[in-house]
Amino acid sequence: MKKILSLIAIVVFFNSCQQDIQTNTPAFQAKLNDVQWRANDARVSIDGDGGMTITAYTPYETVVLKSSASDPGTYTLGTNDYLGNHASYTNDIDGFEDFYNTTTVEGPAFKLSGMITGGTGYTSVPGAQTIGGSGVGLRVATQTASGAVTNVTIVARGEGYVAGDIVTVVGGDENATFRVVNVQQSNGEITIEEVDNGLYTGKFKFNVVNAEGDVVTFSEGVFYKIPLSTF
Repeated sequence: MKKILSLIAIVVFFNSCQQDIQTNTPAFQAKLNDVQWRANDARVSIDGDGGMTITAYTPYETVVLKSSASDPGTYTLGTNDYLGNHASYTNDIDGFEDFYNTTTVEGPAFKLSGMITGGTGYTSVPGAQTIGGSGVGLRVATQTASGAVTNVTIVARGEGYVAGDIVTVVGGDENATFRVVNVQQSNGEITIEEVDNGLYTGKFKFNVVNAEGDVVTFSEGVFYKIPLSTF
């Protein structure tokens, strides 16, 4: 009975959150370092190349989400395509402006691409060493087929990597390679789910970093029916 009541409470909680978003249109909210955060206002603009920018405000804070296109889809942040896809957070709550963004920085590897080359002579291992790129210490679990690496999963993130690094898996004929997409301090995704009569709906999450290396995390982000700015 207690389990049933707990499940009912969870369902009611999530339904109330969804209703809260939909009854506050437009809505732009997330968890900022695990604390609920909501913008007072948000607007969409489209640049000359078709890229989308959402700018959301509170009296002392600004969040900017930028994607290289305005079509529904998922746009990855923290990559070496910073100008096309990025997020930033600015606050001057204490009277001093602090700026965080998903620029390219060195750090532990966070997201990896699929294989660039599968290589030859490999077998599946739970924690293969790697070489190459800007950093050290990245280890991956490998899946193979007919001697080629078909997939890698991070086991140890290492340190000192940057987005775009090409890394080689040790083993086999040492010719299997993949790319570091982004790093732990600077990463995320913007997902545009729907565009309806100039109203944009989707979700987001990201880690952003400032010049001192401090990191701010936005998680469980939602934007709901944000209007296209007319000025």
